Amino acid sequence: MKRISERDWKQNYDQTVISLIHEVFPPKTHFVDIDGDQLVQAAGDDYDEIVRDFSGKTWDQLDHRLISYHHEAPLFMSYEGFLKFLPAYLIDLFDPDTQIVHVIWNSLVELQSFEVVQNYPHRNLNDDQILCCILSFVRSSNFPLDTMIPHQTTEEYFHNPSPEAAFSMLTLGLPHERVLKIQNRIEQINDYFVFERWDQG
Repeated sequence: MKRISERDWKQNYDQTVISLIHEVFPPKTHFVDIDGDQLVQAAGDDYDEIVRDFSGKTWDQLDHRLISYHHEAPLFMSYEGFLKFLPAYLIDLFDPDTQIVHVIWNSLVELQSFEVVQNYPHRNLNDDQILCCILSFVRSSNFPLDTMIPHQTTEEYFHNPSPEAAFSMLTLGLPHERVLKIQNRIEQINDYFVFERWDQG
């Protein structure tokens, strides 16, 4: 994977993040073993529609139309089903007509809960994937991003998506050394925008 310092954060932030998502969630291998009924939590009409329309697909085969039609699908997905298609949802957040900001934010709040992390330790997001989640809620105009905002409770994060809270929410409950690694990467990106604004006077 290309280093943070080798990426073009200033010229095309959105596309840079989207490219990073493709790198850290490789479509040909990312949760390809999860399919069919494994994608959903239970049975029923809403679940059957998701199984019908999402089965046999890798995450990069979802488009904005399908995501918009099933904009509440994450609520019905299993933990692993949601993780399988999370990269497609992150990319859709960059679409000006996206309908999934709140549902993806709330799903990620639940994903970071202690209970989920404990039950699926082998399926947790790695640091690069968490970085992508954070950056998908942030736009270039939000930089430099404050990484020193204190953590809140899970309940306080629900229904409150914001660029400022993305880092603290998505690092909630992580070991201190992992938080520092992710923080360091964001600070490297911050430097690009700080230096650019200095250059502009």
